[in-house]
Amino acid sequence: MKYKISPNDSINETLKKMNEYDELYLNEGVYNEKVEFFNNNIKIKGAGKDKTIITNHDFYHKIMPDFNECNTFRTYTVFVGGDNVSVEDVTIMNSCSDSLKYGQAVALHVEGNNFVITNSIIKSAQDTLFTGPLPKDLIQRHQGFLPQSHLKGNKSIQIYDKCEIIGNVDFIFGGAYALFINCDIVSINLDGHDGGYLTAPSHEESDKFGYLFYKCNLIAKGDAKNIYLGRPWRDYGTCAFIMCNLGKHINPLGWNKWNNTNRDKTARFYEYSENVDLSKREKWAHTLNKAEALAYVEKFFKFINYNN
Repeated sequence: MKYKISPNDSINETLKKMNEYDELYLNEGVYNEKVEFFNNNIKIKGAGKDKTIITNHDFYHKIMPDFNECNTFRTYTVFVGGDNVSVEDVTIMNSCSDSLKYGQAVALHVEGNNFVITNSIIKSAQDTLFTGPLPKDLIQRHQGFLPQSHLKGNKSIQIYDKCEIIGNVDFIFGGAYALFINCDIVSINLDGHDGGYLTAPSHEESDKFGYLFYKCNLIAKGDAKNIYLGRPWRDYGTCAFIMCNLGKHINPLGWNKWNNTNRDKTARFYEYSENVDLSKREKWAHTLNKAEALAYVEKFFKFINYNN
C-alpha cells in the first residue's frame, strides 16, 4: 500500500499503520517531529532533498521527560530500527547546529540492516550521523537507560548514495559497514574555531571492513579548516577514502589517533587519491597505490553485496 502525507500529518502515526513493502510519500514541507520506527522492508520518499525536511531539536544536555540529560544516543531526529529500509529525496536535520552551545546532536541514527538512503541531506554539527551498532562497552553502560531496541549490537550494512552529509566534529561515527558513494561530505566551522573530524569509526578487531568513502567530494563551508579525515573512536576503527576529491581544508596529516590513546597502533585507515599529495599523511595510516585501492573497493563491494 502507498501512503501520502503532508506536514500536518504525523510520520510516526503513519508508520504504525504500515506493513512490509508499503511505501510512504512525504509531501513538500517541514515535518517538526522526532521519528522512530522499526518497520521492515519499507520505502520512504520525499518531494526533493531541499523540499521535504524532517527536523527536531534535541541535544546532549537537554533535560528529557525522565529528568535525565538527553545523552548523545537519544538526540536523534530520525531513528531507523527496521531492516531493508530505503529513504530518498529528503532532508533529515537536527537544528542544534551550534555545537559549542549544544554539543552532540544526532540527525540520523541507523541500527537496521540493509539501509539505503539516496539523494538526501543529513545535517547537524557534532555527531550528525550515527551508524550503529554501539560499541560493546556502551551497550553495557547504557543498560536500563536506552531501550533494548537500541542495544542489540547487531552488525549493519548501510549505503549512502549521492547524499550531502554536513557537520564538524566526529559527524559520521559508529560501527556499521557503511558505503558512502558519490556523496558530498561538508565540513562547517566551529564558530571561528579551527579543527574538526569527518569520521569517528568504532569497529571491532574482527570486522574485515568499516567505512568506505568512494568518489566523494570533501567540501568546506565558511571558514572550516584544519579538518581531519577521521580518528578512531575505538581501537580498531576502520575507514577508507578512495578516489575522493579533497578540499584544502583537510589537514595534511590526514588522520588523528584520538587524544592520548595508542589507537595509532590498531586503527585501520586507508587512502588513495589521484589529486592530492599524500606524502605528509600520518605514517601509521595506509596510503594505497591504485591497484591496491581498486582491489579494496572490489572486496568491499563484494562483502556488502553491492552492485555498482
